Amino acid sequence: MKGFVQGLLVFASSFAVAGGNSGMVLTSRGTVTAEISGEQRPLQQGDDIFVNERILTGDKSFVVLQFVDGAKVSLLSNSAMVIEKYLYYESEQDAAILSLEAGGLRIIAGAMAKSNPGSYKVRTPVALMVVRGSEFAMMLCGDRICTEDETQN
Repeated sequence: MKGFVQGLLVFASSFAVAGGNSGMVLTSRGTVTAEISGEQRPLQQGDDIFVNERILTGDKSFVVLQFVDGAKVSLLSNSAMVIEKYLYYESEQDAAILSLEAGGLRIIAGAMAKSNPGSYKVRTPVALMVVRGSEFAMMLCGDRICTEDETQN
C-alpha cells in the first residue's frame, strides 16, 4: 500500500508540472484575483495558479505565490503579473516567463533558475530580464523600472 501511495504522489506531482497548475498561493492579504479570458476568481491561501492567468493585487494587498520548482514570487499592492509560461521538467526544456505589467515583485529563485539560469525570465513594458541570481526585486514606475526609494516619494 505504501508503494502505491508514493507512486500516486509522484504521478500527481508530475501531472501538476506537465499540464496542470503552475503553483499555488502561499499567503495573501486584501484583494487578490486571478483573471483569464475575462473571468475573475478570488485567490486565497492554497488556491492553484495557472499559465495564462493574470494575477492582480488591489490597494493595500499582496500575494506570495509558490511555483512548482519551489520559486517564490511576492506581488506588491496594485500589481499585475501574467504567468506566460511555466514548464518545469528538471531538464533543458524548463522555461518560465512572467510578465510584470504594473506594480512590483520580489522573486526568490527555485530549482529552475538555479539549474538552468537562462530559462527564467521576467518581462516588463520596458525590459526583459533573465533571473540569474537567487533573489531580486523590481518595481515599475510608469514607463521605467525604479527603486523602492523612488516609490516612497
